Amino acid sequence: MSSLAAYRLANGSPVTIESARAIWSAVAREILEASSTGPVTHTELARQVQQRSGVYTRVPAAEWLPAVVDDLGDAELTARVRPDAPPASARVRSTATRRPRAEPAPRKRQEAPPAICPTCFMQLPASGRCDTCA
Repeated sequence: MSSLAAYRLANGSPVTIESARAIWSAVAREILEASSTGPVTHTELARQVQQRSGVYTRVPAAEWLPAVVDDLGDAELTARVRPDAPPASARVRSTATRRPRAEPAPRKRQEAPPAICPTCFMQLPASGRCDTCA
């Protein structure tokens, strides 16, 4: 695990992964002790740990955060860490929660434009003969 690179954001100086884990564990403990209101997701914990400590890594949190949480050694604190919710596209919807498709609205019958007398330009009655010109 010593091949993972960590660095200080302020000046870019390298930090050994062992030192980074010790720093991150101390900060994670502070965050989890302060979060008495509820659970903290993995992503949020990783973001806060790096932001508060000033020690960052480009390695995905899924690779380094579990070791940091294990280093806490406190079951009550580790129980506050929750996995991230899967993306909405990955969730499987059950058939019980599906709504039936709405029937399409019936199309309104489009009426033909009224017939017009070509001579006097008046609307023709239903007979089709112009009362004025006939």
